[in-house]
Amino acid sequence: MSKLDFLQELVGKKFDRRQFAKGIGLTTVGLTAASLIGSSVIGMVEPMEAQAAAITDVDILNFALNLEYLEAEFYTVAVTGKTLVQSGLLSASSTTGPTMGGHKVNLGNAPSISHIAQQILEDEQAHVAFLRSALGSAAVKKPTINLNALGFGFGSYQAFLKLSRDFEDVGVSAYAGAAPLIQNKTYLAAAARIALTEAEHSGTIRLKMIELGIQQPPVDAKDIPPTWNKIFFNGANGLAIARSTSEVLKIVYAGGTTMGGFFPDGFNGTIRSA
Repeated sequence: MSKLDFLQELVGKKFDRRQFAKGIGLTTVGLTAASLIGSSVIGMVEPMEAQAAAITDVDILNFALNLEYLEAEFYTVAVTGKTLVQSGLLSASSTTGPTMGGHKVNLGNAPSISHIAQQILEDEQAHVAFLRSALGSAAVKKPTINLNALGFGFGSYQAFLKLSRDFEDVGVSAYAGAAPLIQNKTYLAAAARIALTEAEHSGTIRLKMIELGIQQPPVDAKDIPPTWNKIFFNGANGLAIARSTSEVLKIVYAGGTTMGGFFPDGFNGTIRSA
C-alpha cells in the first residue's frame, strides 16, 4: 500500500487538493502533509490552505483532552454520582463551565460491569491528569458538558453500556485519525498509548454488550455496532476505523458544527469546528 493509499484509508475519503484539509478535519496542512505523503503533495494543495497558520501538536492533544474530559466525567458520574470537580479531581478554576446531567447508575445486578466501569473510570481520570500534565500551561480547561445530550446512558446498565460503547469507539477512531498528524515523537507515543488503552476499553465493552444481547444503531456511516459477526471496531486489513476531527465533532455535537450535544458551548482550544 502506498503512502497516498494509506492516507486515503485513514481519512476514508477520495483524495483531492481541495478536500485534503477537510478530509483530515483540519483547516490547514502545510508541513504536516509533506511529512505524511512526501513533499510532492505540497504542489497539490491550494495556496490559501498552504499559507494558513498550521495546526500544532498542542492543538491536537488539546482536542484529545476535550474528549477525555467527556469520558472521565461520564464514568465518574455514572460510577460515583459526582463530577470531576465534586470529586476534587479538577478545580473550578480549571473549567469554563459545569458538567450537567447524569447520575450514579445502578449496576447492582451486574457486578462484572461494575468492576469494568470502575477500572475504566480510573483510566479515563488518569488520561485527563496525564494530558493536562503533559500540556502544562497550554492545556485547555474543561468545557461545559451535558451528559444528558442523547437522553440515555444512566437509566440502566444496558443504557450505560450503550453510551460507554459510543464514547470508547469514537475515542479510538479520534486517536487513529489524529495520530498521523502529530509531529513530536514524545507526544505521538503518548497518544498511541492512550489509544491502545481506549481500544482495550472498547473491546471489553463491545464483548459485554454482545453477550448480553444489547443492540444499538450506528452513530454515523463509519460506525460498526457490536455483533457476533463483527466483534471488533475495525475495517479493511484489520485496521482500526479512523475519523477526522470534523467527523468526531459532528458526533459529540449531536450533528452541530460549532457546538451542541455533549458540548453546549463547543470544545475549548483551536480545533472546535466540524
